[in-house]
Amino acid sequence: MDEDKRRRSRVCAQFDAYVYIDGEKIPVSTQNISMKGALFCPEPRLAAGRECTVVFSLAKDIKVRLKGTIVRSSHDGMAIDFESMDESAFFHLRNMVRYSAEDADKIDQELQIPAFEPLREGEHD
Repeated sequence: MDEDKRRRSRVCAQFDAYVYIDGEKIPVSTQNISMKGALFCPEPRLAAGRECTVVFSLAKDIKVRLKGTIVRSSHDGMAIDFESMDESAFFHLRNMVRYSAEDADKIDQELQIPAFEPLREGEHD
């Protein structure tokens, strides 16, 4: 996707995480991250189109759980689109992205604008 079509800034950052899929726990590491998704180092066991849960362990008792879908998986990396998270995960993800951003205020400004177009009456997702 072209950079100008993105609604959330991607920041270069390396965070270790686990992807849980079909009962398997697979270690991964980010190349970049945003409030809407992340690009991870390549992982051939994870194919595009699969739903998964990404878990970042920030501290012994702080885990950030995000539901997502693998949207791309190639030798360049594996992209996961974050689809849902609870309020606590949102708070921690925002801090992870802000901490890694060159302009943390830009991240907060982007959050003032919805990342999705609202569904019109009669439309389904």
